[in-house]
Amino acid sequence: MRRYLAVLGLTGLAFVWAQKKQVNAQESKTSPDKPAKLVEFPKVEHDFGKIKEEDRTATTRFTFKNVSKEPVRVVDVKASCGCTSPSWSKEPVAPGKEGFVEAQYSAWGRPGSFTKTLTVRVRSEKDTTREETYVLTIKGEVLPRPKGPEDWYPTKVGALRFGPANHVSFGTIKTNERKTLYVTLYNDSDKPLELREFVEVPKHVKVFFKTPKGTVPNYVLPPKDTVQVGVEYDAGAAGDYGFVYHLLKLRTNDAVEPDKPFYITANIEEYFGELTEQALAEAPRVQFDATEYNYGKIKAGEKVTHEFRLTNTGKKPLVIRKVKASCGCTAAMPEKSELKPGESTTIKVVFDSTGRAGRDSKSVTVITNDPRQPTTNLVIQGEIEAVSK
Repeated sequence: MRRYLAVLGLTGLAFVWAQKKQVNAQESKTSPDKPAKLVEFPKVEHDFGKIKEEDRTATTRFTFKNVSKEPVRVVDVKASCGCTSPSWSKEPVAPGKEGFVEAQYSAWGRPGSFTKTLTVRVRSEKDTTREETYVLTIKGEVLPRPKGPEDWYPTKVGALRFGPANHVSFGTIKTNERKTLYVTLYNDSDKPLELREFVEVPKHVKVFFKTPKGTVPNYVLPPKDTVQVGVEYDAGAAGDYGFVYHLLKLRTNDAVEPDKPFYITANIEEYFGELTEQALAEAPRVQFDATEYNYGKIKAGEKVTHEFRLTNTGKKPLVIRKVKASCGCTAAMPEKSELKPGESTTIKVVFDSTGRAGRDSKSVTVITNDPRQPTTNLVIQGEIEAVSK
């Protein structure tokens, strides 16, 4: 009986195997053949491990083999971020031959771990509708570099470094304010540097060197040493309003660019004091008929002129402190600079579209002694059609 059952079992297994073989044969006849891959990458990921930031870049190369029966070409490689620069085989790769995709990672200024990808598009030269995409990965860890003068004083002019820059910004400052700010200078050379004097200094600005012995107008800065420059700004003495820009020069004995540029900026606003409701009610008041003008469509080279009407609706004289255009292509001129209560004037704006094209918008800033609204921006805009040559 046992022998009979064993034979029966073997017969059943043989039958199942024959059925499966028949089904596989039928599937192979009815299923379409899948096309083979165009290329093969032996590896699709590279770990740089630990990279020094001061080495600046790390590079690796991924190779691939054309495993198809026709030439292929790498048509594009896109990195997942601007910190990775790719390059690749530009010429077609013949069957059985190798090509490459190279990835260069910029480590400078990027301490810490990273993982980035490159998306590679490969296309058949014979059948251009046949294209495949591969994703390559690079990763690693950037070890931060030791900090030094180039970090603390990043702006360099010749042998002299400025920290954080050769620019002092006072931001918004009222006409009743006087402020002092400091910038650090560093001698990046191996010789003493003579800081002789600042020239072209406006009357409302004082510049000095702050040393252990006190403030001095000039100073000999030892090599690899620092000194602070103090800038004192008297907004009330400036006699100006709005954004104010000054370019000073620091004269030195440096062989490279001995006169160092030094910039000072401020946004000066008039101080009106602590005004009561009654004082505000009696103050001058600005009222424009409109603050925007759209000139529609013009051709490049044409000039546009528009007049903005301004009325003093307050109870005291309105003084136009300043009118300034946002660029040299725009000029603005007030008809009168002082208006009695109820009096009006116009601000004529002329815009020159030479050398411009597309949507364009320019502004004109009007500063007055209206305590509620000391600054008004007038906008002139439209579309400029480029003139074909």
